[in-house]
Amino acid sequence: MPTALVLTAHGDDMEFTAGGTIAKLCMRGWDVHLLMATDNARGTFELSAEEMFGLRLKEAQAAANVLGLKSVACLDYPDGFLCDTPHTTLRGQFIEAIRRHRPEIVFTWDPWAPFEGHPDHRAVAWAAMEAASFAHFPLYHPEHLAAGLEPWYVPETYFFAKSPTGLNRTVDISGEPLQRKIDALCCYDSQMVLTLRDHQMAIESAPYDVPRVTELDPHNYREYIDRTIRGWARGAGKRAGLEAAEHFRRVRWGGTERQAPEGSVPADDW
Repeated sequence: MPTALVLTAHGDDMEFTAGGTIAKLCMRGWDVHLLMATDNARGTFELSAEEMFGLRLKEAQAAANVLGLKSVACLDYPDGFLCDTPHTTLRGQFIEAIRRHRPEIVFTWDPWAPFEGHPDHRAVAWAAMEAASFAHFPLYHPEHLAAGLEPWYVPETYFFAKSPTGLNRTVDISGEPLQRKIDALCCYDSQMVLTLRDHQMAIESAPYDVPRVTELDPHNYREYIDRTIRGWARGAGKRAGLEAAEHFRRVRWGGTERQAPEGSVPADDW
């Protein structure tokens, strides 16, 4: 089976940015693995860090079951403090994951996207990009060989972002992939409560009100998340004449497709 590996900072990073695409791959028989870098322990206005730590894999696995993922794992670095982790240490752990799963595609945050305010996203972006670039070089972490992990060339990397740039790949997620994306997000109960309450606090600080948002109970988030995600998907799809889409900056085959004989690059079929 073809394999994809998703490298993120937190639970729900993947679902927000690429959940429909991941659902579509799983529906087509791909083995998809998720590796989260942090323990997600600070993403709340209501729970303790200990309670959040206990939810980190429970919520992620529930979402993974909806999408159809093969595996979920977490490195458990402190949420919000990933920049304190040595960059090369995180890069090495990502290289190890790439060599273990041997993916045809790596999905991760885009290190070159502008306006990314979260330090964990920035840390993952740089470490994952470099890991995908270096995993086939045998002298990077030769100790992996002792564990039976051979160097692996990553053919394609899909970068996502809050404010994406250089977009060159649009994926149609109309229908069931979009529904699975929304259902998977709602498995992150703690994070969806956080998302709605955060948006309410932003509006409450503004010189205007949006009653259809501020009057909601943060625990009754389903309709708000559904409406918001469908709106984003429609916006992405409109650019490509699709009902709903997600888009990415894609790098494949080291850029050598520019040298490929005419007609030899296969068309995207998913």
